[in-house]
Parts: sequence; C-alpha cells; structure tokens
Amino acid sequence: MRVWIPVTAQQIIEFKDSNVLAATQGYTVTQGWAQDWDESDPEVLEAEILQVAGSDSRIVVVAECMAEVQNSQTGQASISNPIAKAQIQAIFAAKASEPQDFLWFGPTEPDEALVWHSS
Repeated sequence: MRVWIPVTAQQIIEFKDSNVLAATQGYTVTQGWAQDWDESDPEVLEAEILQVAGSDSRIVVVAECMAEVQNSQTGQASISNPIAKAQIQAIFAAKASEPQDFLWFGPTEPDEALVWHSS
C-alpha cells in the first residue's frame, strides 16, 4: 500500500544512518477518503493526501509498505514494520515560510530534503 508518512528531521537523519525508516502512522488514499473529495484523478488525490500528511509535519515520506487502514474516512493508516530504503518512493519537504508548498526529492536525496526543510 502506498502511504504518505509525516516524519521529523530526526527520523530522516536516523534513516540516513540505518537505511531504515521507523514510523508507525501515515495516510493513504482510501475509497472513503476519495469520495469526500469528489475526485477521480489519482494525481490530484495524491496531492491532496500529501497536504493532509503535511499538516502533521513539513517532511513527508512516500513509501510502498505494509499498513492497515485505521480510518477509511480520514485515510489514516497504521504501519507495523520498519520501512526499508528500497520501499521509499519519494521525500517531500516544505520550508517553514511556505508550509503548504512541498518540493519533491528522490529517495536517495534525504540530505537535500533536510536542507530545503531547514531553509
């Protein structure tokens, strides 16, 4: 399942050191959540779920991982296992001055995401 995971800068630092991301909560596009948006374009829905996850943190990791939907209406999901580097598809980061404007970084660019986040 593709999950948008709000993380802290410290979690990214630990991920860089271990190649494993430890996280327990995230958001996923569920049918119930998508119906509330009255939207069918997957790209639009993914941009919206990024904003939802981004309301919890200015760094959001997108990963294909094992997760269980906790609330279909809000898209909240519980992550049971640590996430390996190979499962991470993207890192999004926003500046404090523009917390809703996320910039995309590849899974091999955690340093760049941290610099952007702290600028």
